[in-house]
Amino acid sequence: MTSPFKSLLAYRTLVSLLAPFLPLWIKRRIRTGKEDPQRYRERFGRAQAVRPPGELIWLHGASVGETQMLRPVIDRLLEKPDRHVLITSGTVTSADLLVEQLPERALHQYVPLDTARATARFIAYWHPDLAVFAESELWPNLIRTARRANVPLALINARMSDTSLEGWSGRLPMAQSVIGSFDTILAADRRTADGLAKLTMRSVPDVGSLKFDAPALDFDAAERDALRAAIGDRPVWLAASTHEAEEEVFHRLHDALPDAYMIWLPRHPSRGPAIADRLGTAARSAGGQPTGGAYVMDTMGEMGLALSLAQVCVLGGSFDPALMGHNPLEASRAGVPVITGPYHASFVDLYRKMSDIDAVAIADEAEAPDLIRRGLAGELDDMAASARTFASESSGTLDRTVRELEQLLRRRR
Repeated sequence: MTSPFKSLLAYRTLVSLLAPFLPLWIKRRIRTGKEDPQRYRERFGRAQAVRPPGELIWLHGASVGETQMLRPVIDRLLEKPDRHVLITSGTVTSADLLVEQLPERALHQYVPLDTARATARFIAYWHPDLAVFAESELWPNLIRTARRANVPLALINARMSDTSLEGWSGRLPMAQSVIGSFDTILAADRRTADGLAKLTMRSVPDVGSLKFDAPALDFDAAERDALRAAIGDRPVWLAASTHEAEEEVFHRLHDALPDAYMIWLPRHPSRGPAIADRLGTAARSAGGQPTGGAYVMDTMGEMGLALSLAQVCVLGGSFDPALMGHNPLEASRAGVPVITGPYHASFVDLYRKMSDIDAVAIADEAEAPDLIRRGLAGELDDMAASARTFASESSGTLDRTVRELEQLLRRRR
């Protein structure tokens, strides 16, 4: 969350004026499927789970990408048997996935709306021993309320685009009130580290991205074999994490490659039925099996399965100027060549490093079909091997991050 306000006071004043209208906003979101009708009270700070006794660490990630990135951190923190973890997020898809995945002694709640009352209820009820925010979603009232309750604050895997950093730099009082509240900040890249150091007027280490230390995605081998049999011997390319703004590009890529089979995995599963209708094919969410020339995998948590079927991956979020790219490392760990579009500002440092060792291909719409054909023919296998080696080399970021969090906890004790 990048605030347009010069000061925290201005932000809090406007939020308080809007607060009476937020229930109506939540009801509208429930009607459109963007809120869980059974759990919407959590958005007002009203817990629907019991706080476990003893030490509780709270971690917050905006949506699927951030919360999945936090899973190895959660596992490491829970190595101590007398500890519990609370993880919050703001989307239904992330909540549904976490409910299926979280280990014992970990629970999920929706992040409260950033009003004074909702954040006060949340902090008073859960009273965490440590609050950990991931990447760049920073809610001023929530951070302020935690700080006033003497909860230690950490910002990990901090990652901001040039645009976000410039926005904060134009609002220094707000930046120093919000970002300056964190006891520990660990940046995922040098650009963010330098930018946050200027904003907070203190040293911010670049410890690398936690996504470097993530394990390879798993999948059900029997399910993979069944889908492979349904597809037949046609070469397969994967359109992964696509956004609505670039869907027309991917439809044209599908038309340009009639001899190849396309698996389409949209970033937002709700887009699946519309994409399937347009392609005249099946959506996995409706129980469909691969037919025709394409298959839409609009189900959560199956990126590993989709990658296991593909000879090349075209990563979405990168073929429209309004988009900022996605992380290629999941596909790279699977040994699949990665092609990304020209718009990937959120990961520009990572793509630069990978480009320097020929571990990724960057292409616009006109260049992409030929690259996909080359990937399907095995001509990008060397690129995939370089990427797999790059992605599999542990950066030590997870160890460093957990060590810093444990130090914060020890100081609190």
